[in-house]
Amino acid sequence: MNKEEIEKEGLRSMKEFEIAWQEFFKDKPKPKNDEEERKEQEEFHHWYNYVRKQSDTGKTPVEMYKEVYGEDPKNIFDEKKPSRFMNFGWDDYDDEDIDEEEKESDNVQEEAIIIATKLFENSWKQIKQEVDGASKRESCKYSFILGFLDYMKMMDKRAEQIEKGLKNMPKEEIEKLINNFKEYGEEEK
Repeated sequence: MNKEEIEKEGLRSMKEFEIAWQEFFKDKPKPKNDEEERKEQEEFHHWYNYVRKQSDTGKTPVEMYKEVYGEDPKNIFDEKKPSRFMNFGWDDYDDEDIDEEEKESDNVQEEAIIIATKLFENSWKQIKQEVDGASKRESCKYSFILGFLDYMKMMDKRAEQIEKGLKNMPKEEIEKLINNFKEYGEEEK
């Protein structure tokens, strides 16, 4: 398959998955707890892959996979073997790790809200004068632009602080820092 065919098939796959999702969960009550929700997810994926025929091919994703690749699909995504088979499995995250990540994310968000509120309070007099008599849309646009410019100024100041800090840092520590950024970037992909 060329790139264009793969993209078209990807769109068909997503559409088919969405149709199946609506069909499967149509008359089901909401799960009462995490255990019920997990069970439903497992049942759905089994039904989708092994039981439900695709509306455009009349075959299950497993049948389609076998037809194309001559083998049973593995429950591991293989980008070299695109298919409609939906890989499914539960992440092996420790709940404590997730809680710590959520707490850290919440803390970062709270800090951002505090900073944004301070920026607004510091800019309010100027905003109020500039938007006097303007439409709501123009007022919002002006406020957004002003906030964005303030944010850019903050980022420039932060970049200056980082640059000053790097000038005084030993070369080994700079290399370590860069490697940490690269590793973090790879984890995010």
